[in-house]
Amino acid sequence: MLGVNRFLLKLSGKIVDPENAELVKKYAVVINRLVDEGYRVAIIVGGGTYARNYISCARVLGLSNAQADMVGIEVARVNALLFAYAIGERAYVPIPRSIEEVERAWSTGKVVVAGGLQPGQSTAAVAAIVAETLGIRRILYATDVDGVYDKDPKMFSNAKKFERISVDELARVLSQRFEAGGYQLLDPIAMQVVKRSCIDVVIFNGFHVENVEKAAKGEAIGTLVVPCS
Repeated sequence: MLGVNRFLLKLSGKIVDPENAELVKKYAVVINRLVDEGYRVAIIVGGGTYARNYISCARVLGLSNAQADMVGIEVARVNALLFAYAIGERAYVPIPRSIEEVERAWSTGKVVVAGGLQPGQSTAAVAAIVAETLGIRRILYATDVDGVYDKDPKMFSNAKKFERISVDELARVLSQRFEAGGYQLLDPIAMQVVKRSCIDVVIFNGFHVENVEKAAKGEAIGTLVVPCS
């Protein structure tokens, strides 16, 4: 049984960051409250600025892309461990390092917190794969923008936010490059997985922690990405 109270929270590494201790603490309180209310929660944490800095350094040192990815993954795992410890006894530790370990951790009934799993996958892709594996049909994507826009809102003041968008239209929007690196939320692997398993994704501003509870309880917030008709 899938269960209506299951969700996966994808947390940007810009949110779970050692410089945001108070915000991390507030997130831990919210997760514990939702668990008390009967929600089952899996969480994937990104590596953020620190991971990108380590990856850049790895490339300067001449490491392979796979080795650079592994360095970034370890940083995301440190962020995940920090958050798991902040949640406390309801969170499973140690941090899972493979999809098999994620499944075993989930079977304990505890909150599962993980970072990256393997080279070549963003944590957005990991979030989609973990949700698919655990039978979770909703991902709450807490990031640093208010939702999906027709162009990068940090670059264009006239960017317009979508209240609802299909995954195919999202792919088209995100394929438009406005700067080096592009305006990215979900990568192609993540979009492929959510589409094939009909996983809804709610993308919202995670710097306002109350948005997590709103999204978990089905309130209209951010942008709803709908993979299936």
